[in-house]
Amino acid sequence: MSNLERRYRRLLRVLPKWYRQDREDEMVGIFLADRTDDVDLEHGWPGWGETWSLLGLAVRTHLAAGAAFTSVPAKVVWRGEVVRALGMFGLLLGIFFAGAAVTSLSVAYGNPQWAPEITWWRVLELGPVVAFAALLSGRRTLAKVAALAPVLLAVASVGEHALMWGLFQLPSLVTFVCLCLGFHREAPIPPARRLVWWGGGALLLGVVGGFASGLGLIVVALITLITRVVAFVRGDFVLGRALSLFAVLQLAPLAFLLVGGEVLILALPLAVLLVLSALAPIRKARVS
Repeated sequence: MSNLERRYRRLLRVLPKWYRQDREDEMVGIFLADRTDDVDLEHGWPGWGETWSLLGLAVRTHLAAGAAFTSVPAKVVWRGEVVRALGMFGLLLGIFFAGAAVTSLSVAYGNPQWAPEITWWRVLELGPVVAFAALLSGRRTLAKVAALAPVLLAVASVGEHALMWGLFQLPSLVTFVCLCLGFHREAPIPPARRLVWWGGGALLLGVVGGFASGLGLIVVALITLITRVVAFVRGDFVLGRALSLFAVLQLAPLAFLLVGGEVLILALPLAVLLVLSALAPIRKARVS
């Protein structure tokens, strides 16, 4: 075995074992087909294009969408569905924050006391709304770029409260990562007819919650806990696991409220319940 072949096989380890079992030798043969020079076989390395292509394939196979690949283990299908569900939950939370931002900016408009709140870069807070609409219409790249907007907002607002603002934007960062990993080109487009109602509800809840600081987040946490119980009763593994992770993400905004001393009586017990929700057992779906 040449050094170049050995390096290719080492690179192929980024792919899951179930995928390599049937395709590794074939892929190595294709890679080495045009590389016959003895010096290249001894000292050559895989090309950058091949490396990036394999890394993309690794994401798609580790987070398979089920129908896109054959002989996919059930746990791989579940893993991909959980990541995609968590990304959608994160977008809904981002839409809620966008609605609250619209309310706060509307209240601040024309008020000299709150004039500093109105800055051009706060339009990035509407990014999750654009990302949600783009994803439901199948425009995955636009959705990912728009989902990055709140993260850029956190960078743009670096200052005295940079750490706190960064903590508040942690769900946005995780959402962006889930969208990049889960919604690859083989992944299915989310059902628009069903999810558009959830998006509209999240936006409306955010607009209303913007008038009462902190209470909107309390309602979101309560909805998460109730839905988590429903998922457990139904034995929905994907929904339950995604909600458990989503509960962890909500701890960051709730910590923001706790440090600020807002609605402390409600935020503290809800934070405890969210932790318990994340640690609670999940009934796995049966595989026939």
